[in-house]
Amino acid sequence: MKSELFRELYAAHSKKIFSYLFARTNNKESAADLLQDIFLKVWNRVERAALIPEEERLYWIFSIASNRLKDYYKKAANERNAEGKIESGKGHEPEDLSGLLASRERFRELESQIDQLPEELRCILLMKVIGGMNSSQIGIALQLPPGTVRYKLGQARRLLAGKLGLLENETAGRKGEVK
Repeated sequence: MKSELFRELYAAHSKKIFSYLFARTNNKESAADLLQDIFLKVWNRVERAALIPEEERLYWIFSIASNRLKDYYKKAANERNAEGKIESGKGHEPEDLSGLLASRERFRELESQIDQLPEELRCILLMKVIGGMNSSQIGIALQLPPGTVRYKLGQARRLLAGKLGLLENETAGRKGEVK
């Protein structure tokens, strides 16, 4: 039943969803990738689709598409910001060389500390930061509740901040605390 309902949903709605995605992204490859992601979510939730009245299933899929597009645009904006920062870092004057080298050293230290995190925390952190996934998406991928994912993200960030010495500065500025 699962595969039959999925085939029906795909046959009935994939062209409409693709058209919507293509109109929003203006890129066939991106629209095709997004369509695949969306119908993967539909496949994973096809039991839920069976409970939705047939005339409302298209709207349900469009809501998934809309949420996926928001994630796509956030990720694209983050990539543009990162590219802009990289571009603005090119062409440094020789006196900025020491700052550039210090930045690279801090990046290597961060990378090293991330590699030392426990596997589960490192995986969740990288899915969030590099993959641009939210806690629900990570939870689906790892079969964890979103709240647990958020807790583990916080735990990974705290461990990383502690290893990088960022927490010491925070506690030193608090009144009445003794180191």
